[in-house]
Amino acid sequence: MASIYPNTRLTNYGRELIARSQATGKKLQYIKLVTGDGQLDNQNIDTMTSVLAPKLECPFTSGGEFVGDGQFRIEFAVSNSTVNSGFFARELGVYANLEGESDSAAKLIAYSNGGNYASYIPSKETPINSKVFSLDVVIGNSTNVTVKKIDAAYLTRGALDSHNRDTSAHSNITDQIKAILGSANWNDSPASTLVTIKNLLGQGAIVASKLDANAGFVKFANGFTIQWGIGGQDNVTKSEVRFPIKFTTLFMANAIDAYWSGSDTPRYFANSVSESNSTKAVFSASDRYAASYYWFALGII
Repeated sequence: MASIYPNTRLTNYGRELIARSQATGKKLQYIKLVTGDGQLDNQNIDTMTSVLAPKLECPFTSGGEFVGDGQFRIEFAVSNSTVNSGFFARELGVYANLEGESDSAAKLIAYSNGGNYASYIPSKETPINSKVFSLDVVIGNSTNVTVKKIDAAYLTRGALDSHNRDTSAHSNITDQIKAILGSANWNDSPASTLVTIKNLLGQGAIVASKLDANAGFVKFANGFTIQWGIGGQDNVTKSEVRFPIKFTTLFMANAIDAYWSGSDTPRYFANSVSESNSTKAVFSASDRYAASYYWFALGII
């Protein structure tokens, strides 16, 4: 929508609404933005209470912001997904009311007409990408202004930055992080505050240990255990590994060539299921050079 619009102009109702907001302390609420294809002839914008030929209601995409010089900037999205007949988007009309009033009673408070400089919005049969635009509306000295209806489907960079700065965003997630860290501030360093995990380790619910220079294991609360290490024996096809910790039930064991460089063909190690048991794993190499391999085993202890 590469239209050229003159600055928005307040209607008599808009000036009245701003005055009432300042006198009563009630919020001036932006309710909707409407675009239409009406032509301005001899109409008096001051007395208008609606756009001349409304065609499309455009959702607000953010809460707006004060931009100085007595102006408030609103952002809105334009899409033709509901447009049945194409039109020239000559008119832009902002509707508002005061806090506590019915949305259906909102009237035109600011208006602009692009005339012959307006862009054409085709029907939904010719889809266009949704685009977000901004519009400045004069509000004088009013500071009690809000955008009542925001379409969460649209996210602007400003809204994203504001969300990222909000320490209370996604409180359900941050509360879980606080519980895990044992800290009231989820931004604290996890290294010094992982109280919950430390307690689990102390209770034996999760145990991780280095058995020696070449072996280790992780045992979970239900007894499920992973053991690993380095094994090997040169000039033999079949090699045996004794598990540092005996399994009650062995699920599987496997090994890979520790010398494989990635450029040659790796030696293949097959687990001899008939010979492996809860105390050992037997691996058969693809040649007689099973000098070094990495092994791991899964089971219950």
